[in-house]
Amino acid sequence: MPQRKTMREAIAEACLQEEDITKAEYDGESAEGLEFSGIGFHGCRFSGCRFENCRAENLYFEDTVFEACNFSNASLAGCCLRRVKFLNCKLMGTSFSEPILDTLEVADCSCRFFAVSNGKLRRVVFSGSDLSEAVLQECSLNGTEFRDCCLRKADFLHTPLKGIDLTTDEIAGLVASGPELRGAKVTMLQASDLARYLGLIVQD
Repeated sequence: MPQRKTMREAIAEACLQEEDITKAEYDGESAEGLEFSGIGFHGCRFSGCRFENCRAENLYFEDTVFEACNFSNASLAGCCLRRVKFLNCKLMGTSFSEPILDTLEVADCSCRFFAVSNGKLRRVVFSGSDLSEAVLQECSLNGTEFRDCCLRKADFLHTPLKGIDLTTDEIAGLVASGPELRGAKVTMLQASDLARYLGLIVQD
């Protein structure tokens, strides 16, 4: 009986043969520091796996779940994620440049310093997650939701928040130039904090 390939071996082989990885399950394995590109993951599940400091580009993830995984300081460029879940994961300092994020769930994750640039986000839901000092610049947020998240000092420059409900989120120190906030839904208390972007002085 052939020995089962480790996650790292499976990724290396998929890259070499230009094939995708389908319906694989990995538990507690590491791809830390790995550099790879151009492959897809379909119907896979990763539990307690480590991807810190990975450098990857042009990957495709579909119907895939990451649970209690660590992506700290990983860099993902030009990737497409469709119907993907990050559950109780560490995404601290994780960066996505020019991604397509479609029907994505990020729940109970640590996302401090998380960064997305020039991204297309469609039906993405962040819930119960810490996105303090995260950066979402020059992104489109179509159907994106933030539920009970910490957005303290999060940077939304050039990312329109029209139609985004922020009423359940902590947004103190949120970074924006002003126009991005037009049409966002906030509480009265939050509006007072955001008034500085409109040049208003709120007096007690």
